[in-house]
Formats: sequence, structure tokens, C-alpha cells
Amino acid sequence: MKTSDHLRDYATEKSERLKKYFDGNIHVTWTFSTEKERNIAHCHLVGNHMDYFGETDDESFTAAIDLTVEKIEKQIRKHKEIVTRHHD
Repeated sequence: MKTSDHLRDYATEKSERLKKYFDGNIHVTWTFSTEKERNIAHCHLVGNHMDYFGETDDESFTAAIDLTVEKIEKQIRKHKEIVTRHHD
């Protein structure tokens, strides 16, 4: 679906939060769709040779974006915790 400037800017702003977890460049791709009156936000993030995916549906796209970013942050923190334990 074609996204509005507001939605694109909001997704970009929220994606900025994810940069703090990476030393180098990251690549973030957002995909938006609507199914049965539910708005779906799908995010694919590539950084530090790792892929992270998150997808959430909600009544509003902004809420779906927020929840998707939270899911990805949780994955990143869990991965970093596992790597840290492995090196101890």
C-alpha cells in the first residue's frame, strides 16, 4: 500500500531508536498492509550481520509501529544477553 508522509516519518523516527544497539550501519525496511480492518506493520532490520523481524497488527498504524519496534528491541537485547553470557 502507498504510505502517507506522516506514517513514513513516524516509522523512520521510531527506527532511529534501534540505532543505539548497533556499532555500524543498519538497514530497516518497513512494510504496511491492511487486513480485515487491522493495520499490519512489518519491519525487517539488518545490522551487525544479524537479521531481525517484527510484525504487529493494531487498529492504528502508529500503535502497530510502536509494538513492532518493541518486539525487535526485545530480540536484540535477548541476543546481546546470550552473546555476553557466552563470552563470560
